[in-house]
Amino acid sequence: MFLDEIQNFEGWEKFARRMADSKEHTFITGSNAKMLSAEIENRLGGRYHTKYVTPFNFREFLKAKDMDYSDKTIHTTKGIGKIKREMESYFYFGGFPENIGYKNKREYISSIYQKILLGDIAARNGIRNTNGLRLLMKKIAESVKDEVSYSKLHNTLKTIGVSISKDIVIDYVGYARQSFLIFAIRNYFSKFVDKETTPKYYFSDNGLLNLFLNKEEPRLLENLIAFNLWNKHKDNVYYLKGQNIDADFFVEESGEVIQVAYSVSNISSDKETRTLLEAAKTIKEAKRFIIITYEEEKEITVDGVKIEVIPVWKWLIKN
Repeated sequence: MFLDEIQNFEGWEKFARRMADSKEHTFITGSNAKMLSAEIENRLGGRYHTKYVTPFNFREFLKAKDMDYSDKTIHTTKGIGKIKREMESYFYFGGFPENIGYKNKREYISSIYQKILLGDIAARNGIRNTNGLRLLMKKIAESVKDEVSYSKLHNTLKTIGVSISKDIVIDYVGYARQSFLIFAIRNYFSKFVDKETTPKYYFSDNGLLNLFLNKEEPRLLENLIAFNLWNKHKDNVYYLKGQNIDADFFVEESGEVIQVAYSVSNISSDKETRTLLEAAKTIKEAKRFIIITYEEEKEITVDGVKIEVIPVWKWLIKN
């Protein structure tokens, strides 16, 4: 039994629980603008399993376009060329399923963003200062790749004449996270308070982030990798920032330390390599060291540490 937009019906949870008690398989969906998934879960009293549906990952994107991404294909010049062309579209316009069939992809993504901003966030939470909300999301987009605190966001808005309190900024960020517009990745080395108050924020789809940026491919590349890591590992993915270490991502359960560089040259002497070597020395859980680029690929060994340089299209397919 499939019950869509369940929040429109009074007393739906009693019916759903009765179906569960009768061992019926019941699937429930609801709109974030009316009722968050957490509220649906609370009403079901533990008789549920939650499945979050996200935009396509790259393999799903290729599959939806009837593209072969098997090992045989990705080792041929023709196959690699086709996948790279699809990568360009996915990189800039993201993985919303319906967007695959649209010619004006940016327009479609903009309509999705407006629905999330004005419906899921503003209307649901009674926000009247939608201009302040818009500017806050813009500033978060411009801060992708960087640590950002509530105080910094508040001060940035204040300097451009947006009069909202720090507490309101905290509320707005929380609403954006609840609606799955953005998500946070925390510093592995930070104390609990700093982990919560000074994370890095990313957008749940590259198409959404690209609405705010102009030729900022390094931010898009890092956001794409962050989304795929977070989608798979959730709170087990971090960034590393401490003495002599400044790495973009660390996956605790797999021991992967990942640096993101849109392009690399003379890689044995750049900062990406140095921080990976430091991570190898100081983090006992670290087992695999990767630099993800847009299209370059090689493997190097520095001071006995193997470092894989992987193009993003191949990393997304393999992961």
